[in-house]
Amino acid sequence: DMEKKQDYHKTRMTGMEVMDMKQTEMSGYLKVITAGVGVLLAVFLFWFLPLVLKEPLTETAGENGYRGTCGLIWVSAVPAFLCLIRFWEICESIRRDRSFSMENAGRLKRMSQYMLADAVIYTGFLVWFFLAGWYRKAAWLIFPVFLAVFISVTLVVLCAALSHLVQKASEMQEEQELTI
Repeated sequence: DMEKKQDYHKTRMTGMEVMDMKQTEMSGYLKVITAGVGVLLAVFLFWFLPLVLKEPLTETAGENGYRGTCGLIWVSAVPAFLCLIRFWEICESIRRDRSFSMENAGRLKRMSQYMLADAVIYTGFLVWFFLAGWYRKAAWLIFPVFLAVFISVTLVVLCAALSHLVQKASEMQEEQELTI
């Protein structure tokens, strides 16, 4: 009977070790993906877009219009990179088996707020775009700006919903630990 208990505990420990290994492995993969997204986003925002937009924007809006648009893109990068930093912190929590924590709920809430800032930035640009009459000269810009607003608003809602779910899961986990 004692041998069976020892075997059970060995099996259980092995199961826990496997679970820990999977969490550590998953956290590592998520961090690699996060770093990859960060690098690709930096290349896209700081090299590719300015390169692609230079000629058409300079022709339609002049050098100042081009520089202003690049400035807007670079300002909007700040909330995006802040989101990646918060997500990196969430990955670290996953590694430490603290996925459902109030800290992660707070991080997701901040990510939602960062993306709201981007939605406001691009919505403001869209309003200015129409008020300045750019839509006549550069109608092709309407779709990418609408897309940026849509993606930002989608991320606001997703991060807010995940924040709520993680907060509820954290509360349930705390109640369960108090019951035991």
